[in-house]
Amino acid sequence: MDKTEFLNELALKLAGLDPEERKEILADYMEHFAAGETSGKSEQEIVFDLGTPDEIARDILAERGESLPEDSYYVPRPSQPKKRGAGFKVGVFLAMLIPNLVVYSLLLSFWGVVAGFIGSTVGFFLTPFGFILDAVLNQAFEWYKLFGTIGIVGLGFIFFVVTIWMTKAMIIATVGYTKFNIHLMKGESKHV
Repeated sequence: MDKTEFLNELALKLAGLDPEERKEILADYMEHFAAGETSGKSEQEIVFDLGTPDEIARDILAERGESLPEDSYYVPRPSQPKKRGAGFKVGVFLAMLIPNLVVYSLLLSFWGVVAGFIGSTVGFFLTPFGFILDAVLNQAFEWYKLFGTIGIVGLGFIFFVVTIWMTKAMIIATVGYTKFNIHLMKGESKHV
């Protein structure tokens, strides 16, 4: 059972309620689906977690001192999953080959930029060790080198924050695009 079937069946079971109240209940369950999809669950997993529309409708009506009519003739039809053959998957793969090469090349390039920021951040934070080594080995302390080192460490903190932000953005972009391709290869109608 998918989300549409679940909500349609629940709406039918709650047909005796006030339309506004029924609309609010359905909106709550749509939010459950949205939250579940955000956490990576499929519609079937979310339905499994929520329970059957019949159970939910019985609970809601029982809270109001009502009960479901026993002579309900609604029999939901299970949706037939679309079977995609190997030819379809090969066609999708070939159709997406050029766009994927472009997008993954761009993602790889941006990951290179992130790696550069990580290296720069580490280098900025290691600068005080270079200053200390220079002062000890050459026995020469220069004030301008000390202030330069402090400034570089401060720059390192800025790069650290930017690096974390860029890494999160790149993880979201890479995972999202990869999930999109997986859904596309499976022939699912809803993508990330």
